[in-house]
Amino acid sequence: MTAPCGADTASSIRQHTLGRSANWRGERRQRRADVLVVHPAEADTGVRFVRYGEAPTTSIPARWDSVVDTHGGIVLGNAHGTALRGAIPLLAALRVAGIDNAIVEVHGSRIAAEVSDFEFYLGMLADLGAQTQTAARRNQRVVDTLEVRDRFGFVRLSPDAGFRACVNITTILPGGSVGSACATLASDLTEPLTGFSVTRCWTNEEQPVSTADTGVSRLLREFHALPEALRVMVVELIGHLALTGAPVAGNVHIHGSGPRIYPALLRAVMERGAVSLTTVDAHRAQHHSVSNNDVK
Repeated sequence: MTAPCGADTASSIRQHTLGRSANWRGERRQRRADVLVVHPAEADTGVRFVRYGEAPTTSIPARWDSVVDTHGGIVLGNAHGTALRGAIPLLAALRVAGIDNAIVEVHGSRIAAEVSDFEFYLGMLADLGAQTQTAARRNQRVVDTLEVRDRFGFVRLSPDAGFRACVNITTILPGGSVGSACATLASDLTEPLTGFSVTRCWTNEEQPVSTADTGVSRLLREFHALPEALRVMVVELIGHLALTGAPVAGNVHIHGSGPRIYPALLRAVMERGAVSLTTVDAHRAQHHSVSNNDVK
C-alpha cells in the first residue's frame, strides 16, 4: 500500500498498517458497543475512528487536538459533534503492535477500555499481522525535558535515541516493609511486534528505580506478571503518548502519579513544543551524529 505523499522507498524504517480487515467482538461481552471493525489505511493517515454508518469524512483522528474532554478518561471528538470514549487501550495496543495507520469502525460512543481489553486487542492485532508501506516511519523526537507533577507523583520526559520508560509504584511488601514495584519498557521504533519489551523489578527501598536498557525482546515480555496497578500505568502511558500522532522517541520516568497526570503530560508535551515530528531514520542519524560529537 502506497501513500499519495511522503513515500520514500529508500527508507530503512517504514510505516505499517493492518494485514487485513477484521470484525472484533470480545468473547465476554455481548453489547453492541463492543463491536469494532478494523481496516488497513493509507500511509501518513494515522489512526482514525469512524462511527458505524457515517461517512469517512466525519472520522475522528487519534490526535491530541481531537481530545474534547478528560474527566473520567479521554474523550475524542470532531467538529461534527461525534465523540468517542475509551480509545486509550486500543491506541496503546496499536502502538505496541507497530501499526501506524488504521481505520477503526465503532458502534456507539464507547469502546471497551480495561487492561484486559488492551491484552485482547494486542492478541487480535498479532493475529491480523501487518503490511509494510513505502512511506518512511514518522516519530516524535523529544527535544526538551519537561516534568509534570500531581499529589501522587510525577512524570518526567527527556530526549533519547529510542523509546524507554521506567514506571514505579510504592507498595507494601509482605512483612510490612515498603518497596517499589517497577516496570521498564523499551522500543527501538522499528518493526511491528518485535520492537517493544517490558521487564519488572523490585527494590526494598522507597525510591524510584532507574531506567534500565532492556534491549529488544519479544512483545511485552512479562506483562502478565506485572501488578495490576503497573499494567494500568503502562497502558495509560503508551495510549496517551500515541495521541501525539507518531511513536515518541524519548525517556519517560514515572513515579506514582494519578490518572489525571497522563492527559496533563500529553497537553504539556504538545503545547510546550517538547516534541518535533521527523522520521525514525532522520532521528537515528541525528542522534548518532550528536553522540559522535559528544565523544570527540
